[in-house]
Amino acid sequence: MCKMWNEMPDEILEGERIALAFLEPEDSEEYLYLVDSSRESLSEWFPWIEKFSTMADAYARIESYQVQREMGNGGALGIRRLDDGALIGEVIIQWMDKKNFAASLGYFLGSEFEGEGYATEALTLVLHYLQKWGMHRIEISAAEKNEKSNALAKRLGFAFEGMAKDAEFLHGKFLNHNRYSFIFAGNE
Repeated sequence: MCKMWNEMPDEILEGERIALAFLEPEDSEEYLYLVDSSRESLSEWFPWIEKFSTMADAYARIESYQVQREMGNGGALGIRRLDDGALIGEVIIQWMDKKNFAASLGYFLGSEFEGEGYATEALTLVLHYLQKWGMHRIEISAAEKNEKSNALAKRLGFAFEGMAKDAEFLHGKFLNHNRYSFIFAGNE
């Protein structure tokens, strides 16, 4: 069922308007710019944004996901527009449980790129990639009040499984998280 690998397969995932490839250290400057240009909107949902402000931070974040990728356990894919090559967001394969054929995804777009269908296209490409490599169950966790992320999960056909109360402490308060799953039919 699950094709085993020691390192995440290094493929470029290409859609109609975007391509995804694993982020590399040389992407650090562009990655920092993307986060800086969307800092206000990203900080609402991502705790790491507050302490992310230098090239060293960008390099370390990308490098940590590169190590995860080398272990065959996930990694960060940069989302680039095909027409100009601009880095517009990322999809993170946060963890992979090969024994249970499961993975978890996280994602963000720069604020100026939201609402144009890029996240839907990017996650669709990643779902196909994970199915190809034998994953059976994909999970997404979205803050209860993060309407865009919840809508994206539903639009992609993820099933709501329930709410995790007080799942995250952010900005001095606990946030509930909605849990979603996508099960690939035929990957039994």
